[in-house]
Amino acid sequence: MKKIVILTFLLLSVLCAKAQSSYKYGVVNRNNEEIVPIIYDHIDSFRNGFAKVTKKGKVGLIDTSGKETVPCLYDEIKDIEDGMAVVSKGNRYGVINTANDTIIPIKNLSVINYFKGTFLVYDNYLFGVVDSTGKATVPFSKSIGVPYSGDNRYIIITRMDKSEQKIIDRNNNDVYSFPGYGVRDLNNGYLGIWKKTVSDQAAMYLNINSPETIVTYKIVDIEGNEINPSLTMEYNLVFNNGLSRISRDNKTGVINIKGQQLIPCEYSRIYDFKDGYAKVRQDTSFLYGPNKYGMVNNKGKLIIPCLYDGLGEVKDGKILALLNQKYGFLNTSGQTVIAPKYDFAQNFENGYAIVGNKNKFGVIDHNGKVIIPILYDQIKNIDPNYFIATQNLQSGIIDTKGNTHVPFVYKALNRLSDSNFIAAQKDKLWGVIDMQGNEIIPFIYNEIASYSDGMFVVQSYPAK
Repeated sequence: MKKIVILTFLLLSVLCAKAQSSYKYGVVNRNNEEIVPIIYDHIDSFRNGFAKVTKKGKVGLIDTSGKETVPCLYDEIKDIEDGMAVVSKGNRYGVINTANDTIIPIKNLSVINYFKGTFLVYDNYLFGVVDSTGKATVPFSKSIGVPYSGDNRYIIITRMDKSEQKIIDRNNNDVYSFPGYGVRDLNNGYLGIWKKTVSDQAAMYLNINSPETIVTYKIVDIEGNEINPSLTMEYNLVFNNGLSRISRDNKTGVINIKGQQLIPCEYSRIYDFKDGYAKVRQDTSFLYGPNKYGMVNNKGKLIIPCLYDGLGEVKDGKILALLNQKYGFLNTSGQTVIAPKYDFAQNFENGYAIVGNKNKFGVIDHNGKVIIPILYDQIKNIDPNYFIATQNLQSGIIDTKGNTHVPFVYKALNRLSDSNFIAAQKDKLWGVIDMQGNEIIPFIYNEIASYSDGMFVVQSYPAK
């Protein structure tokens, strides 16, 4: 009997897998007219007039008319820009146009960083720059080339055969050179240069990091203007927006590009700055213990002490805070503006925040007033004035006053990105409605995958 049950289960599993694999993707327009037949294993959203399609594990391109302009021959297609795309077969890369003409043969270890009709290309151990006609605008040599963070027109190139570094443009014109110096891009247009030693030159030739862990840099811009004559820091540190983390005695702080200490080394972690603020974390015991979170501004001032179990980002002038397993909100002065009394909360968005208690959810305004009662099983914001809500396994759309905008008659609702269309499920099938609840696409599909360029990618059984 046990064997029969196991065999039955395995048979059902195989049948389910077979049924699932028989689903295919196609494209329909807003009138549900078939633009692309339902024959593909997957279709991405349209971008710049083209969409990637997959068939039998290989990738091609279709245009908005549904024409397969690039057959499904490639392992990957990426970075579709100006009618060109980087493609790969195996572990080799090249470039084609959207008519499948070869621009750069598929023989390279890497093709990256498209900019104004040029590509950075690594052909085995050689580096060069190739334009959209296939011409090498920077001849291939034993080099490493990386885009300069201050301006994508320029490249920092390291010549292995000459142990030299300089900045060139994409037509091989010298922009700036640093004879006798090593060069590091510290981001945001800052360069760190240091006097090279014999060991540095050997490391450069062998393509390994400098043997030094602490380096003293002169900080300059692309024209060699001095920003800081002497900045001593760890070799692997990089500046973002003129700031960098540093460590001392296992604690973290922040310095600026001039080497000035902006935040003292007294935190176990400092998170990235966003909109002028950064979360900080501090251990609460000498050796180990629960972490507590606070926040600093970009002038290094601690605006929220490290007292909280968790903090969100600054949104709409408020900060989500977790204290004693309850959520509330602070302002950017660290004052409590909405008391921590919720089991769940999200960051404010468009003046509203989703909150919850006892697995039920609602919405509050910026004053903490409950504007949508906390009685829904799920709720999510889809528009400054509307929310998708679920109650008793049925979904609908409500407004910021709690009024029902679209009736609760759907099994599931999902807004399709960058549109006012909603993928809606009735029973087991999907269709599309607009924000007023009008049916746009009938409920005949297994999935509504995406919307772009006026078309819907749908999944269904292929037509017989």
